[in-house]
Amino acid sequence: MKRTAILIICFLAFSSIFAQIQPTSSSPSYRNIFKLSVSMFTRNTFQMGFEHYFNPTTSFLFNAGMNFKDSDYEQTWGVGTEAQLKLHVYNLIKPKSSHMLYFAPFLMNNYEEIQRNHSGVYGYSNIDDTFDAVSAGVIFGWSFSFANRINLDIYTGGGIRKAFNVQDNTYNDGINDYRYSGIIPRLGIDVGFWF
Repeated sequence: MKRTAILIICFLAFSSIFAQIQPTSSSPSYRNIFKLSVSMFTRNTFQMGFEHYFNPTTSFLFNAGMNFKDSDYEQTWGVGTEAQLKLHVYNLIKPKSSHMLYFAPFLMNNYEEIQRNHSGVYGYSNIDDTFDAVSAGVIFGWSFSFANRINLDIYTGGGIRKAFNVQDNTYNDGINDYRYSGIIPRLGIDVGFWF
């Protein structure tokens, strides 16, 4: 009976101590972040990501998304995936917030289908185009965690992109066009949740 009472008192004492500790991004029980890319909405893309921390200085991010646009002259849809290996070069962990600076090499793949009404010299025609694109590069970013479990990730960088099997290149919207091949800039904002 005496041992049971001592065990219960010890358990209550330890549980009250741990109840006062708020979960933060530095907590070992939270090693994953579910992310939503806010900046990709400007490209008609819904993109979500999953980031896993192996240790405080290394994490792996996998993004997947789908784009869709339907206008009078063009309909596009596609899917894309991205993988990043994040190397955190600066960490400042506080009880309820954290700041992390990182750089991350990335690989990205896109599959796109475009149907467009095209008016040219010889009249009006419909163009269907299906192609793939591959990108690689490096981004630099700042990851800020606050309110114990909310994460804000702001990044910039760039790389190179190559589109394969593009059938029609008559209309080109520069770096915003999914058919673009060349140097690409990267700028984005992701909002996430630790779990």
